[in-house]
Amino acid sequence: MAETADDTDIGYGMLLKKETAPGVYGTTLAEVTELNPPEFSRDSVQFTHMSSPDRHHEYKPGMTDAGEVSIVYNLIPGEADDEVIATHFATHSVENWRVEFANGATLDFRGFATSHGRAAPLEDRMTGSATFKVSGKPVLVPAA
Repeated sequence: MAETADDTDIGYGMLLKKETAPGVYGTTLAEVTELNPPEFSRDSVQFTHMSSPDRHHEYKPGMTDAGEVSIVYNLIPGEADDEVIATHFATHSVENWRVEFANGATLDFRGFATSHGRAAPLEDRMTGSATFKVSGKPVLVPAA
């Protein structure tokens, strides 16, 4: 059995940042506790025809969807991370975001919030959550 690569790691140290000026990711969401980068999916387009071998459907790859980015954060209602997301949500804009991995790799994407929630359980910490729809192709830059 193969050994685990030395460069594998836990999620500690990952960041989600919002672009504040061209090429400047000046707003960092400070208390993110869970960050899920996008999961890519691809459509399948049916190309079956009257002579498809052995009466089996035939397919070709279609368009790629970059999915969504989701986060959970420690909630301070109306302040800090909650304010950043609420302000973004109100703009109805596609904006630039960056996921920074603990090893220094970055994933830049254009996206917009499709949901923004808050939870206040009786005997646990309050949390906020948000989901961002990715628009277009994200750019992954490996760590240097």
